[in-house]
Amino acid sequence: MRLIFMGTPEFAVPILDALYCGGHEIVAVVSQPDREKDKKGNILATPVKRYALSHGILCLQYDRISQHVTELKELEPQIMITAAYGQLLSKEVLEVPPFGILNVHASLLPKYRGSSPVQSAILCGETTTGVTIMKTELGMDTGDIVSVAEVKIAETDTADSLSEKLSNAGAKLLAETLPEYAAGRITPKKQNSELATYCKKIVKADGIIDWTLSAREIAHKIRAYNSWPVASTFLHGAAFKIYEAKECDRRGEPGSVTVENGEMFVGCGVGSIKLAVVQLPGKKAMGIAEFLRGHKIEKGTVLKNA
Repeated sequence: MRLIFMGTPEFAVPILDALYCGGHEIVAVVSQPDREKDKKGNILATPVKRYALSHGILCLQYDRISQHVTELKELEPQIMITAAYGQLLSKEVLEVPPFGILNVHASLLPKYRGSSPVQSAILCGETTTGVTIMKTELGMDTGDIVSVAEVKIAETDTADSLSEKLSNAGAKLLAETLPEYAAGRITPKKQNSELATYCKKIVKADGIIDWTLSAREIAHKIRAYNSWPVASTFLHGAAFKIYEAKECDRRGEPGSVTVENGEMFVGCGVGSIKLAVVQLPGKKAMGIAEFLRGHKIEKGTVLKNA
């Protein structure tokens, strides 16, 4: 099909690649403006933009896509595909392609509508999630469901690893769905809005650990916020990031630290967690054994929220 693809982060790249390898005519890719910077302050191209440029595909970047409807119409797409694009689409944009717009969303809709479905599934302790291909409409992820694929969540999955699983599943599902949809052999199904749940945009402050929560909740948070914003606390006033940890049955006061036999435990509201990979400011992330070799943790040390 002749199409426009709209996406921005790494999640969208395998989905774009599936369309490219599937022989579809991608007349343009639309990505958010470049905003991320490297450590030297240089502006970095979005992952989708990098893919487009390396494959000779026109890449357009708009602050507000609704102001560029005429340009989109001139490209004459039959359909538009979105995957983590990052902007809501106006009625005028939705009406550009005759086959409408399909979105690849990283949850089993109507659960986890919104901008953080991957993290939210881990935070809530889900063991299964998935991807949904839906028709885009004006509401937030409210469109009719075209197809779905389930994905298991492993106990060790982080937001990054689960996002990669979902991206690959979405790419495969789209490759299977698009020809059937274009041929009119799929009848989209309405979502049950009574079962809908919503997830918010994640901000850096969400990573701060409240040690009065249960060990299970904190372990979920550590996985959900790896690799951004990273679950964190304060050790002797310094930011202390926790990339990996496991829930355990030990008792301890919330935030209290115990070091035994080269292992480091932190008490929670219920249970404790055993730290595995941590990081202090200006240092690399390291395993707990390496960390303890270079940092003496006094008895009575308490990790704090601020």
